[in-house]
Amino acid sequence: MDMTLLNSFSEIPLWEVLLRVLLAGFLAFLMGYERQSKGKPMGCRSYTIVSVTTCLLAIMALELFAQYGNGNTDEFLNLDLGKIIAGTITGIGFLGAGAILKVDDHKVIGTTTGSSIWAAGIFGLVIGFGYYALAVIGYITLLAIVWGISKLEINPEEN
Repeated sequence: MDMTLLNSFSEIPLWEVLLRVLLAGFLAFLMGYERQSKGKPMGCRSYTIVSVTTCLLAIMALELFAQYGNGNTDEFLNLDLGKIIAGTITGIGFLGAGAILKVDDHKVIGTTTGSSIWAAGIFGLVIGFGYYALAVIGYITLLAIVWGISKLEINPEEN
């Protein structure tokens, strides 16, 4: 078996790529499960897909920057991790906005689902860039918000 493909990462060892992708998928699955258990349109699959693919994008960005971002390339290739992050966040925001609906003049539903699908993408980026502790702290905080605040809300059916 040709091991070239498996060793094609220059910056991140294969075991760490696997760890990042699996952790991004696991945390997003748990987030999606919470939404799905409440009958929301986006659930385990949507959250996991968003988080894993943004994690892959972050890993790819790191690899591209390591390969081309240090003056090892032609002038026409300009790598900017900030642009990759901004584009990703914008695209996921568009997806999350699709979950938000105005039902009548006084009721909007889906804001928690819309914002948490966006958060799943952020977790994918954070884990993809290798900030595991930040992702776990953020995830615990998000769970406390989604589960804890719903107990205090006057109008919790939006959740």
